[in-house]
Amino acid sequence: MKRKGNLYNRLLDIDYILNTYKIIKKNTKNKLKLEKFEENLSINIIDIKNKLSNYKIDKYNLFMIYKPKERLILSLNLKDKIINHMVAYLLFNVLESSLIDSNVAVRINKGTSYGIKLVKKYINCYNDYYVLKCDIKKYFYSINHDILKKLLKEKIKDQLFLDLIDKIIDSTNEEYIFEYAKKHNINYLKNGYGLSIGNMTSQILGIFYLNDLDHYIKENLKIKHYIRYMDDLVLFHNDKKYLKYCLNKIILFLNKYDLELNNKTIITKNNLCFLGYRFYNKKIKILSKNRRKIYKKLRILKQYNLDKYIKVLNSYYGYFKIQKY
Repeated sequence: MKRKGNLYNRLLDIDYILNTYKIIKKNTKNKLKLEKFEENLSINIIDIKNKLSNYKIDKYNLFMIYKPKERLILSLNLKDKIINHMVAYLLFNVLESSLIDSNVAVRINKGTSYGIKLVKKYINCYNDYYVLKCDIKKYFYSINHDILKKLLKEKIKDQLFLDLIDKIIDSTNEEYIFEYAKKHNINYLKNGYGLSIGNMTSQILGIFYLNDLDHYIKENLKIKHYIRYMDDLVLFHNDKKYLKYCLNKIILFLNKYDLELNNKTIITKNNLCFLGYRFYNKKIKILSKNRRKIYKKLRILKQYNLDKYIKVLNSYYGYFKIQKY
């Protein structure tokens, strides 16, 4: 794959900035923020273009979430969010062709439903099968900035664009973020590591960071039936011993990327919990904890907001329909 150039100049295109804003507008719940932005829309769009010439991300809005697990969220203001999306769209275009087909997170026409389709397909290749399921410890907080930048340079030759991405990557190194983390007893942040959960660029960079591992598993370890959803890796094989061998090789590979597996890593037989479902004996069921959350949410909505209840219920139709093998 040839390194891509002429990327930074695309960010300066007024139509590109405006179209990106229109996409974000559709998914922004804070209508007051949008109204304020549109009062001086032309000026704000020009400000975004001018801001790119000497880019610095404004201070993040920091907050914690605790479900489904504890996370520190770094939220951008609207102008920085537009820039982040613009960069992310270009990154997707540049990196997409280098990703394997079964890397199924946050990609167009790939995702949970496609991942489930692959699981069903792979299971049907066996009478009995073993599954190595690997889970990476604190993945987004452990991504090494220097390694990530080096990987991007192998794909991109536009230095201005690379400099801009470097600023986005390094934006997690600010002292006020570490101070906030300390106040909330967060001990897993390190200078020079981690992507900001909340940025769209973090999604594409997160699926790209392990791209070499994906190719290693498929091409060197010769695992035909393999799926990755961000930091969840699933390898299918009929030989348990070989999967143990693969596990040791994966651990060594991850060491070079400053990553390690957590205690959820496991080898199972004819049984897999993945993407919110449990696959066993050629059957598929929603995990009990997910089913309980859905029912609880529906009960509350039915009591207080019937219109929204009907919309949410319809949205879950496809989720439950997947259980048909």
